[in-house]
Amino acid sequence: MSRKLRYKRWLLAGLGIAALVAPTGAIAAGSSKQYGPPDGWYGYAVSLTNQQQVKQFGPPDGWYSYAVSLTKQQQSSVVLDGRSPDTRDAALAAQAAELTPVDGRSPDTIDAATLAHSPVVTVVQTPSFRWDDFGIGGGVALGALLLLGMSMRLISNRKNGKPRPLVTT
Repeated sequence: MSRKLRYKRWLLAGLGIAALVAPTGAIAAGSSKQYGPPDGWYGYAVSLTNQQQVKQFGPPDGWYSYAVSLTKQQQSSVVLDGRSPDTRDAALAAQAAELTPVDGRSPDTIDAATLAHSPVVTVVQTPSFRWDDFGIGGGVALGALLLLGMSMRLISNRKNGKPRPLVTT
């Protein structure tokens, strides 16, 4: 198959896909609402909802529009605290008291727990030379020297990768 024929097939396939996708994109771009234009039943459903609200609550009175305007104005402006200063202070103190954890232990138990969590360090020094520690340290050092000497002896006895016997008879 030639190159030109392959390119033509890909071009025709791309145009076919674009033709299928384009109408849906055009409809979605043309509608101003999120889900497209409402269907024929939308107006009827809205009128039924309005009738039910009028039947349930009755028609709005003369003060309705004034109350709505006050509510909108109040939502847009800063809401002031209308409480007295003493009431505000008491409320803040009560809120702070709620945030602090309540400890139901007795004062003696609290003191004992505090002391238990702060350990006292005691330094103990012996007045004389510790011969047992010296003996342990000397034995370890002597063992390390012997181990080092034996490993050096084994390494030096090798010739061409073959070990020689340590004792010759």
